[in-house]
Amino acid sequence: MNIAFKKIFILILTLLITSCGFQLRGSLDNSFNSIQIDGGSAGFTKVLKKKYKQSGIEIRDSSADKMIEIIKDEFNKRILTLSSTGTIREYELNYSVLYRIKNSLGEWGPSIKIKSRRIYSYDDQNIVAKQEEEKDLIKGMKEQIIRTMTSQISSAK
Repeated sequence: MNIAFKKIFILILTLLITSCGFQLRGSLDNSFNSIQIDGGSAGFTKVLKKKYKQSGIEIRDSSADKMIEIIKDEFNKRILTLSSTGTIREYELNYSVLYRIKNSLGEWGPSIKIKSRRIYSYDDQNIVAKQEEEKDLIKGMKEQIIRTMTSQISSAK
C-alpha cells in the first residue's frame, strides 16, 4: 500500500509539473546558426558569447545570420541610505544595456534598453562578506540581462 501511494504521488507530481509548462533551462531555441556581437565591455560580451557558444551558435566577426551591436553597457553603484551617524546603510546597484539588432533586410532595428536594479544593505563590520554579496548581485544582474537579451534576439525577425 505504501509503495503504491508513493508511485501515485510521484505520477501526480510529474503531471502537475509538466502541465504548468515547467522546463529546465537548456540550450537556447534559436532559428539561426551564427551571430556577430560588436561593442560593449569585454566582460559583458565575453559572458554573452559564452552563452551562445554553449548553445552551439557560431560566433563570427562578420557575415553572421544575426548581428548585434551593444551600444552601451554600464554599471553604477550609489549610496541609497545613510544612518543618523552618516554611515552607509544601503547601496543601489544599476546595470543597463543598450543594444540593437540588424534585421533580415540589413537594416538596424530600434535600440533596446534593458535595466536591472538591486538594493543591498551594507555593514561596516562585515566588509568582506558584503563585497562578495555585491559581486554575486552583479553577476546575477548580468545573467538576468543576458537571458532577456537572448530571448529578444531569438524572437527578432
